[in-house]
Amino acid sequence: MGGELDAAWRAVRDLLGTMAKDTSDVAAALPSRAAHGISGGVRRTLETEAASTRTVADASPALSDGIATGAASPAYVRGRDLIDEADYSALRRSGGIDSLGASPTFERIQRLQGFDGRVTRATAHEIDAAIASGGTELFRGFEETRYLDAFVSGPVRPGGGTTGSGTYASPLERIALHYTDPARTQDLAAQQAKVLRMALRPDARTITLSALENDRGRTLVQVHRELGALRNIARPTAAESARYNALLDQELVLADIGQYGALRGWDAIDGSAIWRNKEWSVLNPTALLVQR
Repeated sequence: MGGELDAAWRAVRDLLGTMAKDTSDVAAALPSRAAHGISGGVRRTLETEAASTRTVADASPALSDGIATGAASPAYVRGRDLIDEADYSALRRSGGIDSLGASPTFERIQRLQGFDGRVTRATAHEIDAAIASGGTELFRGFEETRYLDAFVSGPVRPGGGTTGSGTYASPLERIALHYTDPARTQDLAAQQAKVLRMALRPDARTITLSALENDRGRTLVQVHRELGALRNIARPTAAESARYNALLDQELVLADIGQYGALRGWDAIDGSAIWRNKEWSVLNPTALLVQR
């Protein structure tokens, strides 16, 4: 059975090549909130900086970039590392975007990466094949059917939570069922009708929340050091003042761990080892297959 599913997944992947997507508009707004654990992460990094640290590696399977299912098949867009390229002041600047979610800054990052595309509809067999080939099975519950339909037809409205900006889901179906009916007044069939079964592509780039926080801590140490050096200049030049302000903007943008992950080019953050509900945060909807 496993071999049949792997073959099915290969067939699915071969149907469509990756669509290149360029996005050039960058504007910004203030981040709506800071993310989980930033101060503690930076402090821990400073305290242990002399120790050896593990490099965050991309352990994604080396598969081809194409995927398609059925009639409508958006292409998967692979992100890249924009940490040193992003204009953080522009990302934080207000105006210029019709925001769907809580953080316009996050949505601008998604546009830069090409992460603002739609999810891919898939059959149950295609979801099974993706999971058998290493993809992560996820479930997401919706309080109303119209929200589920909007999610599938896109564009995906990002949210926020304990793992920063992103789209939240869990590998535990019971967690998704709870979100369909927080008051627990509906029967199981009504709840199940508002749950989406999904899978991340086997070649999606994923990282654990703790590894991403460690990586962000190292980045912020460098930002804080440069800020400190500039702060101690008695009579800064115009260029030094501009650099100081840009670093402050960078610090604020990276305060949201979801924004940091998206800038690094990750498709999803795995928080299952930390949170009781095993939640994941999907940063790139184009890496998602949804069963429809």
